[in-house]
Amino acid sequence: MDSMEHPPPSRLICPSLRAQNSIFNNRNYKTIKGKFFEMIDNSYFSHSVSPHHHHRLDPLYWCNNKESEDEPSWCVVCQCKESSTTYYFCNECNVSYHKECVESPPLIKSPHHPKHHLQLILHIQCFTQVISTHCICNCSYCGSSCRVCRQKIDENYGKYCCTKNCTYVVHSKCAIRKDVWDGIELEEVAEEEEEESENLNSFEVIGDGIIKHFSHSHHMRFEKRTTGLLYDENKRCQACVLPFYGDDVYNCVDSKCDFVLHEACANLPRRKNHVAHLYPFILQVSDNKNFYCGCCSRFSNGFRYVCSKGDETISLDVRCAAISEPFDHQSHPHPLFLSNELGKYRSCSMCGKKSIRTLNCIEYCDFSLCFYCATLPYIVRSEHDEHFLTLSYEENASLKWCEVCEETLDSHKWLYTCNECAVAFHIACLLGKCAFYVKPAQNLLYNGETKINITLSNGLTRPICTQCQKRCQDKLVVQFLDDYDGEVISCYRHWEVNRTKSQEFERWWRKK
Repeated sequence: MDSMEHPPPSRLICPSLRAQNSIFNNRNYKTIKGKFFEMIDNSYFSHSVSPHHHHRLDPLYWCNNKESEDEPSWCVVCQCKESSTTYYFCNECNVSYHKECVESPPLIKSPHHPKHHLQLILHIQCFTQVISTHCICNCSYCGSSCRVCRQKIDENYGKYCCTKNCTYVVHSKCAIRKDVWDGIELEEVAEEEEEESENLNSFEVIGDGIIKHFSHSHHMRFEKRTTGLLYDENKRCQACVLPFYGDDVYNCVDSKCDFVLHEACANLPRRKNHVAHLYPFILQVSDNKNFYCGCCSRFSNGFRYVCSKGDETISLDVRCAAISEPFDHQSHPHPLFLSNELGKYRSCSMCGKKSIRTLNCIEYCDFSLCFYCATLPYIVRSEHDEHFLTLSYEENASLKWCEVCEETLDSHKWLYTCNECAVAFHIACLLGKCAFYVKPAQNLLYNGETKINITLSNGLTRPICTQCQKRCQDKLVVQFLDDYDGEVISCYRHWEVNRTKSQEFERWWRKK
């Protein structure tokens, strides 16, 4: 007998029948702003449904009377129409459902809300409603928005909410996106056990102001506002690789050791969740290894966060890892969110570069920031200026040229300015292409085998690049320590171009 005429039994029952049955059964309910929601659990799914059970859901390709339709069907759950997904069809109700909408797990965990689990709920009743332009009722009282796509949530349909007393809600389809949910159902996972595993301190308190940090072999002492380190460009925090501008620090008690951490960097969590990745990250000391941040694409040799599940395709520097939602930036009056559509690129409002990960305004002002621009330091110093330089976001027609390259300034771009001296600098001219995020005088292993030494090009004479045969204009100089040809010097920009080409070739080769 042809299996197409008699499909296998389905474990799913039509949501309309489930909703009717739930009215007469004892169910768990949740109240949000005066409205009632039913807590969905595994009892909504039937594990022993008879083939002749009424309101059974069947995949749409089993339904011969639906195969000839050119247009995809409307999903009754989310009221959306997509042709790139599988549908379930109920013959009794003559309605269709997205596969994702009827198979949504009852309990999940999301990196967008890592503190608590998310519970699937179904709206039961709303007392304050107005008729919208669609053939459904929208709640004018609640005004909830999805914490993933930041679009309005219709209270008449299913969604995920926080299991605790939070106001966190998310569309059911957004919650199970492959970049949001790892596919693991949490019905049997105790939330308290997860929280305990994440509370890992980075240091042990030894005494008054003395700690033992996991990243260093010596004890470290707390010191207030280290103005003595203010002008030393070679002295950097071992974690974030930024200089010290009068910050509180933890300094190594060994006078011969130059290991120093910002107070904030010393308190970095050993394990944390981030909206840019499904799984938690673990803080790791780079030692003599370099890496490229998966959010801002900067080259760095400071501390990094690596995937706890061993995903080697993404690492985060500590500045990008510190970004959370909502993100407040001095350049914009509204909070920013990582609300990109899956696979969609957006242009940064500052640098104009397109990125798949941007921090976006949801107040209809079309403002976006890439992670590179969002993590630029607000205050820096220049060796030629005794004052602090601040990152300026406003147009200033009086500033005509950059003090370093002496080229014309674009008043629409961000600049570093000194209010006391009325001077300005291009960001790249002041910070370098990447020098600000690399600890100088470091011997590193590039690609795990090539020995390189990275130094600041701040001497009286700049070295000659062996590739372009010109004086290196970058603040970084990359020295390749070759056993046969001796020392090979390269400008950072040429090394970066070759590195990018090498990575593109490696990605192409892996796809073959």
